Parts: sequence; C-alpha cells; structure tokens
Amino acid sequence: MLKRIKNYALYADTDEVSFNSIREQMQHYNCFIALCFASAATALITIMFLLSFIVEGLAATRPVYIYGLILSVIQILIALLGKKHPLLSYISVYMAISVFMIYGIAIGTVTRPEEQTVTFMVLLVLVPLLFVDRPINIAVSLIFYIILFIFMACKTKTGTILTVDIIDAIIFGLLSIISETVANRAKIKGYVLERWLRIMSETDQMTGLRNRNSYEMRLPLYSTLYQQSICCIYMDVNGLHELNNSKGHKAGDDMLCFIANTALRQFGPHDLYRIGGDEYVAFVMDTPLDSIISDIKTIRDTITEKGYFTSIGYAFHEGKDVDINKLIIDAETRMYKDKAEFYEKNNLNPR
Repeated sequence: MLKRIKNYALYADTDEVSFNSIREQMQHYNCFIALCFASAATALITIMFLLSFIVEGLAATRPVYIYGLILSVIQILIALLGKKHPLLSYISVYMAISVFMIYGIAIGTVTRPEEQTVTFMVLLVLVPLLFVDRPINIAVSLIFYIILFIFMACKTKTGTILTVDIIDAIIFGLLSIISETVANRAKIKGYVLERWLRIMSETDQMTGLRNRNSYEMRLPLYSTLYQQSICCIYMDVNGLHELNNSKGHKAGDDMLCFIANTALRQFGPHDLYRIGGDEYVAFVMDTPLDSIISDIKTIRDTITEKGYFTSIGYAFHEGKDVDINKLIIDAETRMYKDKAEFYEKNNLNPR
C-alpha cells in the first residue's frame, strides 16, 4: 500500500525509470503551456492596467496589475529559456502557478476584502491542471498557497466572509489536489505509453538495434548531422541460410545477435541499424577514416574468431554536400564485392 502511494505521489502510478524517461517531453510541454499562458496573461493584464485609468472601480487594483505584468514578462523570458535548460522549465512551471495564485490571493484579500473570494478558488482548481510534474510537488505548492490565502484572509477579512472563505479554500484545495493527481497520472502514463510505442516501432526486437522503419525516417537527416566527414558501413552476414538449414533458426538468430552486439561495441547504438534479415548499416560521423577502418577490422576479426563470417563495405565522404543515397550505394557495392571475394575464396556458391 505504501509503495502504491509512493508511486502515485512521485511517479504518477508509473515507476522511476519510466518517469525519468519522459522528463524531457514533460519539460517541453510545460514550457509551451507556461509561454502561452504568460503571453495571454501579459496581454490581459496590460488591458486591465490601462482600463484602471479609465474605470474608477479598477483603480484600487492597479498595484496588482503592475505586479502581474512584471511577473508575466519575466515568466515569458524564463519559459523561452526553459526549452534549453531543464532547471528553468521547472522554475517556469511554479512561477506560472505563483503568478496566478498570488494574483488570486491579492484580488480576494487585499483589494476586495469585503467580498467573498471567487477568483482564487477558480484559479486554485484550474491552474494546476495545466502543467505536468510529480503530483507531490504540485500538491505541496497548492498547500502552501492555501495556507498563504488563509493567513491573508485572517489579516484582512472578518465575520461570515472569513469563515466561508476559509472553508472554501480547504474544500477547493482538496478538490484541486485530487484532480491534479488524477490528471497528472493520465498525462504521464500517456507519455510513457507514447514513448514505448515509438521505441517498439523503431527497434528491432531480436537484436535491439534500430530497425528499417527508424532507418528510413532518419536517413534524410544525415546530410545535416555531421560537421566534417561521414562514413557509411554496410554489413551483410555470410552463410545465414546455410546455418538455419543445418543447425536451426535459433543458431541463425544467435549469429545475428552476436554480429549486432559486435558492431554495437564499435559504433554505438544511435546510428546502427538492422535494415534486413542479415543486413546492417552504420553511420560514423566526424571520425578519421583510419579509425573507422580499424573498427571494421576489429569487427571482422571478432566475428571470424567466433566462427561466423560477414561481408563489409564502406564509403567515406569528407566535406559538405554529401549525396547520402550515393554514399550508401557505394558502401553496398563494396560489400557485394567483398561478399563475392569471400565465396570465391571458399569455393562456395552465393545465394
């Protein structure tokens, strides 16, 4: 039971690994929402501030509008910077909540203490639903503003209005904490599911490498990802069909996984793909050709020591304006030449 409560409070009914995996997505969402509402708040408060010079009844709230306008402009700047700095994204969220909450408290207790508070109660319920974070973090911030409102109400209000406002703050506060917890759970679990589906659609389930789908989607990007040079390495396994026929498909799968892991150790996971049953493609950027050739030799020697064989071709381009499709074709052509030499050397008939 305590573990379930902890998961709800800290990870919105997911787990630590899943929650941490979507933190960047949450940060971008929060910055976008904070920017939208800060911009809208800036425009609205500016209008109200100008009206305070025209409408007599609004003159008393002019200091609140000045406060709100200053904080809203600061909020816009922080939200813009928060896209690149994770810490600022959290500041942006809780500053946005602060702007709304303190504005509601000021309206309800400083400028209109003789009236029953409505603005703060509405903001108390709605504002936390706009953002995504650990439910416990938002709940703690809401409790702080509820206590602050009650303190300010006790300072400025009396009689029945004070009693009603305190009761409303507690009731609406509990409602807000419950609703934000439920909403955060739904949003976070949705993000986790979305990420899992994306990974499943882009990952080869047997080897764990990126699959053909990922390869096709990311291929157009490679002409812009490198700075000085890019190399395409094309690998094709020799003897898979024969191994499947002689020792079974489990043996063939073991060979494919071994080759994948060998290539993974040399080239890393980000730009390595299994694009077919026995074909692998890797891209290496801004690395000297001598180092790449050394990595290819290491891969070939490791695979051969295991008793497996693979044909490898590569194409290297230095400078900008690479034709990525031609680079791949050149690497594939060299791979087929390597394969032909292998079968000729071993007196085998290629499939």
